[in-house]
Amino acid sequence: MIDISEHDDTAPAPGNLQLLQRFLNLHEHEPDGPEIDPPLEMVRTFLVERGLLEREERFDETDRETYIELRHALRNLILAGDDEPLSPADADVIDRAALAAGLHPHFHSEGDPRLEPRGEGPASAFGRVVAIAFVASFDGTFGHLKLCAADDCRAVFYDRSKNHSGRWCSMEVCGNRAKVRAWRERQKAAR
Repeated sequence: MIDISEHDDTAPAPGNLQLLQRFLNLHEHEPDGPEIDPPLEMVRTFLVERGLLEREERFDETDRETYIELRHALRNLILAGDDEPLSPADADVIDRAALAAGLHPHFHSEGDPRLEPRGEGPASAFGRVVAIAFVASFDGTFGHLKLCAADDCRAVFYDRSKNHSGRWCSMEVCGNRAKVRAWRERQKAAR
């Protein structure tokens, strides 16, 4: 099994968006096989290694299911930036995660204000991710997150193109495969 969050070849998103990007890209897949939702221990390890969850804190199958639901809703929020409306169900998932975390604004004497969770455990971890998405939606950086157009990839990437028209997480891999496929289709149609 492969953990895509650590093995994508795209440049990571800047600042806190990198954490959100990795959160959204966490999954397993068999080589040349379908994407599989990450197992409980993979999600737990991800959260612990990034300081979102303490090693001794509980993380069970219900929390994993919440992670999968939230990841799906946040990925759909990225698509909503491409003129597709966010479904009320996805908005509700994101809102519930924010409420469960007790997100509140926090102003600092040094640095920018931010949203911070009041609680602890998995709800707090998920709240930190929602807070990153929320703040990024206001500063304009959330709109740079996109889903790779390759149907066999769909990784979240940070679009660094000047006109924000990037379509693939990697031009060398996914973009090249798409161009080769299109060329073959044109050759087939020409015959």
